[in-house]
Amino acid sequence: MAFKKYRVLVDPQADRKLSAHVEFLARVSETAAVRIYQLYEEALVFLGNNPESCPIYTPQKPIDTQLRYWLFGERYRIVFEIIDNTAFSAKMFEVVRERAGL
Repeated sequence: MAFKKYRVLVDPQADRKLSAHVEFLARVSETAAVRIYQLYEEALVFLGNNPESCPIYTPQKPIDTQLRYWLFGERYRIVFEIIDNTAFSAKMFEVVRERAGL
């Protein structure tokens, strides 16, 4: 049985944001920067194969479309919308985990 493939489009601003973050991270740890980029690439491949399996994302302000998200690298979230056979990512976030006492 063949499965549906999705085209993944990333908003240029979201792509620039991740690129800037990876460049900054590379100043501290080139290995970590390469790893984040690899995880990002893997996340995009996953979205191309199975975006409907990702959880629903509920934004703070209600909107007229259903968004989903995918976490990668334990700290990063891709927020996207599925339209026909395309997963369109409009946002990329670094997720900061809450720590007790902060």
